[in-house]
Amino acid sequence: MGRRLRRRPPADHAQRAEWMRKHPFEWLEVSTYPATYTAHSIALAIKSGRQVSIARFYGPAGAFETRTTTTEDGTTVHARFIGEAVNG
Repeated sequence: MGRRLRRRPPADHAQRAEWMRKHPFEWLEVSTYPATYTAHSIALAIKSGRQVSIARFYGPAGAFETRTTTTEDGTTVHARFIGEAVNG
């Protein structure tokens, strides 16, 4: 039988987004997710600013970039604030 992963508390997206806005271009671990699909969905939501549950923290679209890495505990999402796009 497979190893059971320890359940982590949910990510505090408001706190993480605020920290990243104060520290532009610095990578921050958002959270580690047991399911790769979930991690990739969260990373996409952060970049696009379109997932209802977290969009208010990471908008507007394109203000953050993300990367994911496979770890022993699952897939970790890192993000950083790169600035808000300026429309011409």
